[in-house]
Amino acid sequence: MKGTDDSQAAGPDCCGQGPDPRIARYFDAAAGRPADSDDLPPAKRVSVAMLTELRDVGELRPTVLELGCGMGALSVSLVERGASRVTGIDLSPGSIEVATRRAARAGLEAQTAFVVGDGASVALTPHDWVVLDRMICCYRDAGRLLENAIPAAQRRIAFSIPESRGWRGIVNRPLWFLENMVNFALRPYAPGYVHDVHSIEARLHRAGFRHLRSGYSRLWYLGVFERS
Repeated sequence: MKGTDDSQAAGPDCCGQGPDPRIARYFDAAAGRPADSDDLPPAKRVSVAMLTELRDVGELRPTVLELGCGMGALSVSLVERGASRVTGIDLSPGSIEVATRRAARAGLEAQTAFVVGDGASVALTPHDWVVLDRMICCYRDAGRLLENAIPAAQRRIAFSIPESRGWRGIVNRPLWFLENMVNFALRPYAPGYVHDVHSIEARLHRAGFRHLRSGYSRLWYLGVFERS
């Protein structure tokens, strides 16, 4: 099923301009087990790669806004590596609960704040950096999300997204389509989208950002852009 920004997903399109309610339900369910135990899930492979791309965090000590912060593994790691403060926003109350507990366990309550909200519409306070790690692919309308996120990035914006170009794009499109088809039979279910990376980068260039560095984690593209 084709969507905006050259996105592709399977399953019914249930939502208009607001956030897809299936996103919160899906990640609430994923956060249920950590919320009921003392074990906190480690950072995903892509998030570990994002930490590498943001390796100058200790030198620059920025304030960071992470949209789609999930259970807080990347946010807390950024503070541990030198960020002066991190604010995390996520649609999933369950994930926010785990992220808050993760920060408390690390003794970083004073340097972190985690709140429930829709990154595509909530009023965002400007931060030095804005990070969207494994988040854009959750939104059918990537343009609306970026329109809200870009002005909040005073110095840098970083994102990870399934690569749409080259051989990775050839693999990702059918892979995500099939995964959505399989997951549609399960509950809870939230669709994922493969967006056109060229269009996202072009949007950042028009907003005054330049490419700083980029990398890959398997089929995921990681891009870091700074204001000119």
